[in-house]
Amino acid sequence: MNINSLMLRLTEITKEAGARLLAQTVTVNSHKTKNDLLTENDLATENYIISELKKYYPDVNIISEEYNPDNELEGVTVIIDPIDGTCNYAVGMDLFGIQLAVFEDNVCRASLLYFPVSGDIYTAEKGKGAYLNGKPLRVDTGATPRNGMLFISDYYDSIGIPMDKQFGLVKALQKHFLKTRHFGAACVDFSMIAKGHGVAYITYYHKIWDIAPGLLIATEAGCVSGGLDGEYRYGEPGLVVATNSETLELIRRLYREV
Repeated sequence: MNINSLMLRLTEITKEAGARLLAQTVTVNSHKTKNDLLTENDLATENYIISELKKYYPDVNIISEEYNPDNELEGVTVIIDPIDGTCNYAVGMDLFGIQLAVFEDNVCRASLLYFPVSGDIYTAEKGKGAYLNGKPLRVDTGATPRNGMLFISDYYDSIGIPMDKQFGLVKALQKHFLKTRHFGAACVDFSMIAKGHGVAYITYYHKIWDIAPGLLIATEAGCVSGGLDGEYRYGEPGLVVATNSETLELIRRLYREV
């Protein structure tokens, strides 16, 4: 399967899905967990992307947040997060987006982040760089924590990292960074660091649809990444993305100490 052609088709589908999403009224379906919502809009957006994709690629494997969360990576697999930042979206905040990634032979080959409100689209292809609306993205690898923002995801009490340790790390890092920011959406966090608005990102999100699309874009823009306590693997909590290895190691050292 030609990955470039697949990505072009996915871009068309995603933009139309975004337009449809903006035209809808927000309808909350339920609490997925005590700290997360599911909207009818998540379901409708995911259903639209899958149905359109299957028209052109009927045999493609799909892992998606709502309908196909337990599928395994095999062959060419499309990863779909229909609304990343659902809680933001549900309360009327613009901090949400649609995320997709394409894997081949268990490797993330291409991805996109699409923000329906602004119309911004971030794309990346492995080994070929990252782009914002077609213009190359490249982070400043010489940026220092003292003059840079640290982005942090939501915190979780069910991921194997105690909440006290999550909060303790923030306390330990505060004096090393200019400011910390919490946006509540992986797509926003990854786009911010890829665009050079921050120097590090710590995320406790761990589902492949939360991580894979933005991680490829950030690393293709020049970021380094790894686990808080070693090599990172999809499905594990505690990913660190930074604009250079010194900042990455600072965060890891402080994590070990708290």
